[in-house]
Amino acid sequence: MSIVFGVISLGSRALTQSSKASKANSGQSTLILCLGWGIVSILFFLLFGALAPGEDARPIWFVISISFLEIFAFLLAAFLCFRNSGSSQIISGRTVWLALAVGMLAYAAGDVFFFLWGTVWGLDPSVSLGDGFYFISYIAMVIGMLLAALPRRIDLSVPQWVMIFAIGTVGIVLACVLNYGLPSVANQLSPQPAMAAEYRVVQAPSESVLEPIEEVVEPLVEAEPEVVAGLLPAPVWAQNLDVVLEAFAEPVALMYVIADCFLVVIAAALLVAFWGGRFSQSWKLIAIATFCLYIADMAFAGVGDNYTEGALWEVFWILSALFFAAGASIEYNVSKRSRRGSRRRA
Repeated sequence: MSIVFGVISLGSRALTQSSKASKANSGQSTLILCLGWGIVSILFFLLFGALAPGEDARPIWFVISISFLEIFAFLLAAFLCFRNSGSSQIISGRTVWLALAVGMLAYAAGDVFFFLWGTVWGLDPSVSLGDGFYFISYIAMVIGMLLAALPRRIDLSVPQWVMIFAIGTVGIVLACVLNYGLPSVANQLSPQPAMAAEYRVVQAPSESVLEPIEEVVEPLVEAEPEVVAGLLPAPVWAQNLDVVLEAFAEPVALMYVIADCFLVVIAAALLVAFWGGRFSQSWKLIAIATFCLYIADMAFAGVGDNYTEGALWEVFWILSALFFAAGASIEYNVSKRSRRGSRRRA
């Protein structure tokens, strides 16, 4: 709970500073929309997200509502990033925002297929078609943030490099521990139990006559597979694909670990490299968005098989999209004002 409000307070400060710097009506409207959507999402999770006594799943209307909140947030971020990529005045470069726009759109598509897979069709959502779109999203986000950071002449001090290294190390270790657990040392230290010696016992033949015992063999009853109830019957292609994707559970988990490690390191570098300056506000929000995405992914990895859709930490996925959207809006407005100011001076 404290982490949620901590991220909100940090993001609201950045949004407040950015709104003061940007006086465009469209920019202020977008920031107000992002802030309001985030507050509504948090309140919705807090008011309706608690599990009822004796129930192990949240009601279907709640799952549908949070899916809508998240998908809309990522579609909004995708729209604003595409708008930046189409503007010739954008400061960070059109290719940067095009990559981020593809990442946001792919993540929204992944949410749609995750919702269809688990909620609508009742299939196992641990590995679904949405993971392919998530993979595309992570690659696009990494490329976009690298394109934003590499062209800059980053002249960092030793404490700043130490900060980046520390954040990256903690993030990588945490990702590995939550996904694969700590190595078991107890089995190596504890002595192995001695194997009992095998003895062959030979009994003398007995004169008593034993009557044969008739064995009653019960017919084998095949266990019916567990059926997860969905809103609609799953199509045949989805059922066949779900069976095929079960074999890729471990590679998919490894993919998320590698992607999250890359994201947290790049986010730390962006946060330090863009700290201060006129055009730093948007990339501060992008870095915060990346950290929100990392927190949600780590929480998802921590619960493992005990995952129940609708937990409070899922709000970080929504906040991640909203911070991406706010960063894109601020970059667009600052770029327009900067170009206009340069023309007036000329």
